Amino acid sequence: MLKKLKGLALVGALTTSMGAFAVPITYIGADDAVSSFADMVNAQAAASDFFDVTGPINVFDFESAIPANLTVTGGSTVSSSCGAVCGFNTTAGGSFWRQVVGGSVTFTFSDPVDAFGFYVNGLQTDLVPQQTIEYVDGSSIQQIIDMPSATGGGGAFLGFVDFGQLISSVTFNATNDVLGFDDLYFGRSATNPGDPNEIPVPATLFLFGAGLLSLGFAGRKAKS
Repeated sequence: MLKKLKGLALVGALTTSMGAFAVPITYIGADDAVSSFADMVNAQAAASDFFDVTGPINVFDFESAIPANLTVTGGSTVSSSCGAVCGFNTTAGGSFWRQVVGGSVTFTFSDPVDAFGFYVNGLQTDLVPQQTIEYVDGSSIQQIIDMPSATGGGGAFLGFVDFGQLISSVTFNATNDVLGFDDLYFGRSATNPGDPNEIPVPATLFLFGAGLLSLGFAGRKAKS
């Protein structure tokens, strides 16, 4: 009986492992010393790669009231700047963005997401290298992503996808820098057949079959 239970435990462990240990996939592009969205060439390329994976998702550009499913804590929505090192608007035809003067800003979602992306500028990571992005993916494991490296009032896009997870909030620690955040993209990503966190179907079936064989051998030994 003990051997049979061991066989059942093996099957359970194998099937559980199929959806465990998700790791965020990041899409990052940065440009030094930018003064307009047109200068953010690498950032826009990274955003394009991010959208190829996520498909259509929600966007908030600070040009209207914050949507009901999003709460923003920290920083302030502004339409004027002290220059490129303090951030600027990246929305075509827009004039507003979220400015953070040191400290942090947190975006909270009433409906959890597994994909999040944004444009940021005013970066001086040579002077303030401690900036991070933190979130919890539904497993109570804190994920930390370094901010993109850019200098002289640089700009960047950072997007990440944590397939199938339940992210309820994302926090950006600006420490002593002045940053501008704009054009937030968030939602549930489209199904990605190339997701490296997923075990391909043939491999999944092999693992499941191996578990059943182990269970069968355990049952035979128990009878003998």
